[in-house]
Amino acid sequence: MNSVGKSVLSSPAAFFEWCLHSVDQEKIPFRANYPQYFSSSAPYLWRAYDRRLSDVIALVRPGLRVLEIGCGIGSDLHWLALRGADVIGIDVKSEWTEAARELTRHVRDKIRPVTVRIERINLLDLPSAQYDLIYMKDTFHHLEPRDQIVAKIASLLAPGGRIVIVEPNAWNPAIQYKMFRIRGFNTIIDKIDKATGERFIYGNERLVTGGAIASAFARHGIKGSARLFRLLPTALASNSFFVKVANLLERLRIEALLVPACIHSVYTGTKS
Repeated sequence: MNSVGKSVLSSPAAFFEWCLHSVDQEKIPFRANYPQYFSSSAPYLWRAYDRRLSDVIALVRPGLRVLEIGCGIGSDLHWLALRGADVIGIDVKSEWTEAARELTRHVRDKIRPVTVRIERINLLDLPSAQYDLIYMKDTFHHLEPRDQIVAKIASLLAPGGRIVIVEPNAWNPAIQYKMFRIRGFNTIIDKIDKATGERFIYGNERLVTGGAIASAFARHGIKGSARLFRLLPTALASNSFFVKVANLLERLRIEALLVPACIHSVYTGTKS
């Protein structure tokens, strides 16, 4: 390892924070896409970041075969690779995959060489393979056609493999209202990749509950459940009083009882 300390690899959040402050923002646009992590809200958000990925963190080991769907810039994927996992990330947007490859070069120069496969490809076109872990963050509500997507993911998961899906909580009325203002009633649309001209079907903020996700995968031999957490939206995460109250409720594990207030839903399933 170069001058970067081992603490950078201690968790996805620690590595993500290092990425935010060490990259060339013109080449790898973290600030443009994640401005909330540069704000006074950041301390609360960093704690929530690793909680979202706790199921992934628990599974990481050398040789773990990992597929991230909708990898974006891919900071978590690079963290997994640095911890020894065999990783591939896919995304349908060229601007994301180009930035992810640039991040691979940055990690090579600042930490050590690492193998991270990045592909600009539709999930349904991904060649057959077997993965021990398939995960995605804030991506499932963009994947269509939904039934084909679930079947494809199930076919890619090895027996005993795990799937982790992090989504906004569809039971939260504020989130649903925000999504409705973005999309109206157009829940499925066509989009075009600006770099290639390729047209693809896009789920337009079509949120579903963790229970609905669990039911969909259960039909394909994957048993799992969803958990809800995080009480503060980003707009309130800079208020010290609200942060203290939220931290207390979260430590007491009361947050899961406040279903409409929770921000995140995490589905975890295992293939039999």
